[in-house]
Amino acid sequence: MQSNKYYILTSLFFFIVLSACKDSDKFCQEAPNIDDIEVEIPLNDLTDDMVALNTQQEALRFAHENPFVTNYFFEGRRYNSDSIVAKSMVNIFSNPSYEDTLYHQVKNTFGDFSELNQEFEEAFRYYKYYYPEITIPELEMVLAGLQKDLFVSDSLISIAADYFLGPDAAYVPNGVPDYILMRYEKEYIVPMSMLLITQKHNETDQSDQSLLADMIFYGKSYYMTKMTIPCTPDSLLIGYTAKEIEDINKNEHIIWANFLENDLLYETSHFMKNKFLGERPKTFEISQQCPGRIGIWVGWQIVKSYMRNNPDVSLQELMQNTDAQQIFSQSKYKPKG
Repeated sequence: MQSNKYYILTSLFFFIVLSACKDSDKFCQEAPNIDDIEVEIPLNDLTDDMVALNTQQEALRFAHENPFVTNYFFEGRRYNSDSIVAKSMVNIFSNPSYEDTLYHQVKNTFGDFSELNQEFEEAFRYYKYYYPEITIPELEMVLAGLQKDLFVSDSLISIAADYFLGPDAAYVPNGVPDYILMRYEKEYIVPMSMLLITQKHNETDQSDQSLLADMIFYGKSYYMTKMTIPCTPDSLLIGYTAKEIEDINKNEHIIWANFLENDLLYETSHFMKNKFLGERPKTFEISQQCPGRIGIWVGWQIVKSYMRNNPDVSLQELMQNTDAQQIFSQSKYKPKG
């Protein structure tokens, strides 16, 4: 199941935008006190070592000392040959245009990665507040020659810094459309990582293949992630521009009416569901201005409404609840507009 034009009066516009801001600020203002929760995430910065790989021998030594990096980011298992991987790494990192341009941008963007490390530590302090038993992973910074972006697990968060330089970087990953490339900036790293890390708590009923069930599943994931980064704007979490967030908040009632009028909530066709959940620049079935993955956003709003209207439900109980219909019914979801 887990298998991201309308005229209104100026006064109403500002009211809706202000309401959206207040909804986002509410999570920050009501965030739990985490002052007594200590989290220290070890930082292993391999970027300097990697950009200095100028010979086959140096690259082979690095591959032997860092098998995960070479296997995951450089597909070592696919080639089943350290020498092939080492040659690829030397070709990438000894290229003057890489070291003088792209790596220079990495250093200008991230510095020594201490700020990013602190952001992860704060997110994990909130995460640990709700789930005290969690394992604290290591944070590893690497270079991947724009081949892969990141890896997350309970024990390791490995980030390819050169992938997160945004659309204005000197070199960008091949084949990534602009509307996705805009998410590959440093501000998106923690939201993106926490969304993946916390998914293991999201229980679901695999027998319910409806669009509504998928929407609730994703909504729970985004709600859970927001609780770990409560002061992060929703736009950074879901990967919409600030303007897109404004527009969909303004037209939420019209978006919702489209789902109801076209009987979409209980649709089970993967092809049809993908129109509202899958990666697309726009959800053209609703509007030329409606961003893709709009079903995920609506599911998130339903879950927010459910938690507002059921204050006795804990985050853990929400994530364990597999009854999408119950969550929807008890959400009393009423879109703005």
